[in-house]
Amino acid sequence: MVITLTPPQNITSIDVGTSTPKLGGVIDVSDFTNLQLLYCTNNDLTEVNGYADNPNMVNFRISGNKLSTPLPSLIGMSNMETFYCNGNQITGSFPNITGLSNLIIFNIGNNEMSGTLPPDLSTLGLTSLDRFNIFQNNFSGTLPSFSGTTVQRVLCNDNNFSDFTGGVPIDLYIFEAYNNNLIQTAVDNILQAFVDANRQTPTNDMSQASINLSGTGNAAPSSQTNVTILRNRGWEVSTN
Repeated sequence: MVITLTPPQNITSIDVGTSTPKLGGVIDVSDFTNLQLLYCTNNDLTEVNGYADNPNMVNFRISGNKLSTPLPSLIGMSNMETFYCNGNQITGSFPNITGLSNLIIFNIGNNEMSGTLPPDLSTLGLTSLDRFNIFQNNFSGTLPSFSGTTVQRVLCNDNNFSDFTGGVPIDLYIFEAYNNNLIQTAVDNILQAFVDANRQTPTNDMSQASINLSGTGNAAPSSQTNVTILRNRGWEVSTN
């Protein structure tokens, strides 16, 4: 019998899903230079190497493992559309995602990352971004401005953000920032930004439109005026 092995450079997809027994340890995919999909969720991986400079990578999903090392710069993954590494124990700071114009879903939630975020997402060239999920980390400082982006869903709850001075696009219809340390001015500014964006019926779908600024740590708004305006437009609004 002759066994022919496929050269690594000819492999475009690695999909192990959730294996039984679970896949653990360290994997390195640097030899798979044409890899477009890496799918290994809910396993016991402790480290994944060799992916960050692959411009062919489109879908990267390593959620629910035991990764702990900081994320590298991702700017070499120029064709990436979905990046999931939520549900790990990743430390370090927010990675460089500048210029990822095809990026649609970015999910680094439920990790142990810290530090501040870029002040204005519109300057990063994320022209396709739909979901920006950074929930349940230790990020602090000022929430970035989302004005000028295409983002529709932002989950930044359960962090340590304290301020917000930016804007939001009319497309953004789910915004969860509960359980942070938002000061009253920040809460007021967020509500005002959504009032200014002017998403409302009948032009826009308001069936799921929600803003959640409640929870431990966040201040109450200085008045209910903007809360009332938004609710009259069809928003579900929660504050302290």
